[in-house]
Amino acid sequence: MEQVYRTDLKLLRYFLAVAEELHFGRAAARLNMSQPPLSLHIKELENQLGTPLFVRHSRSVALTWAGKILMEESRRLLAMATASLARVEQIGRGEGGRIELGVIGTAMWGRMRPAMHAFIDANPNVDIHFREKSPGLQLALLERHELDAGIWRMAQDLPQGMVGIRLHEAAFLVALPEDHPLSRTTTIPLEALRDEYFVTLPSVHSDWAFLQRVCQRAGFAPMIIREAVEPQTVLAMISMGLGITLMADSYAQMQWPGVVFRPLRERIPADLYVVYQPACATSTVMKLVQALTQ
Repeated sequence: MEQVYRTDLKLLRYFLAVAEELHFGRAAARLNMSQPPLSLHIKELENQLGTPLFVRHSRSVALTWAGKILMEESRRLLAMATASLARVEQIGRGEGGRIELGVIGTAMWGRMRPAMHAFIDANPNVDIHFREKSPGLQLALLERHELDAGIWRMAQDLPQGMVGIRLHEAAFLVALPEDHPLSRTTTIPLEALRDEYFVTLPSVHSDWAFLQRVCQRAGFAPMIIREAVEPQTVLAMISMGLGITLMADSYAQMQWPGVVFRPLRERIPADLYVVYQPACATSTVMKLVQALTQ
């Protein structure tokens, strides 16, 4: 069975002072204590380890081989302990730590991008782990405390204990091939898309579960003929004339050859929210929420 050592860090600090000074009197003065208690602590450490650490002479001490090894290990262990405790203090002040952040892919563009970029630059000790998940899965992970916060669109009617703060307003647009007849209109009624072929992102990783419900309320089910994992792949297929799609307006900020974006006559909101549980949010998480909502 593996030996369990109960030596505390204080004994290692006492030992290291004596090992570096090679004199109990000077070590005691350095530690701001008297020499007899220091000698007792070193003896206690030797008894715990079952080996002498010093060769004691009448006017000096020398390290044994075991003592030399322990001096190297003590320096390493104490440095690690100091770094670990400093890290915990940083986390307590909201200056460090890890954030498990759920996102939908379309949230990473638009106005959230510069806000997130600024937060990362200002907080280099915070490690944000982005987890691309559907809104439903993010909600489940939040309830199981496997996510610290989640970001998705139209996060309303949340369970008790969760808060959703709107980051900014947005809307869904129709993305069309540039030669599509509807591209010549200023606004497009949702019903006009009834007979169109749709190219979409998988609903498990995007807003499409929500958009399908919107279409169904308008009286039709979208005819989805292709799915692609990446939004740029969806837009590439649209540029080839393979179909149309509904996509958040953040994508219209970029140039996509062969693709045009048109607003819907009946606005479909795509407002982005950050969702978290205040009761268990760390100061680091709250700092991120504040940065995104400013």
